Amino acid sequence: PDETAYYRTVILRENTMNSLVMIQPALLQYAFDDGPPQPVLLDTCSLKPDVILLMDDFFHVVIWRGEKIQAWYDQGYHEKEEYANFKSLLQAPAADAKQILADRFPVPKFVQTNAGGSQARFVTSKVNPSNSGGGAGQTDA
Repeated sequence: PDETAYYRTVILRENTMNSLVMIQPALLQYAFDDGPPQPVLLDTCSLKPDVILLMDDFFHVVIWRGEKIQAWYDQGYHEKEEYANFKSLLQAPAADAKQILADRFPVPKFVQTNAGGSQARFVTSKVNPSNSGGGAGQTDA
């Protein structure tokens, strides 16, 4: 009840743009071949292994890394000079998140996670379930 009252109070006090972000969070995709960040559907089909997602739901700013990106990060590719483009890919969503955190009041909670990580629930709870991409013969129930 207290949290519901808080959210209700905040949405009534904010401008239209911030209220829309509360209702439908913004999801941006960062990838090697896309150039600047691209808005993507708030759907599980956007959770790809080779992308970084930045989700802004006004109260949380989440950077989510796909499995492949996280594996490269764990192997330290971002520290090697020949992978400067990977380092810049990692820095782009962090810079955008820093800008959001600096401009917003109340300051949102910042979460950085990867696919399958314990904090990934912040993203997976907001995305719409879609076809899970299961093999042939599987149907959605």
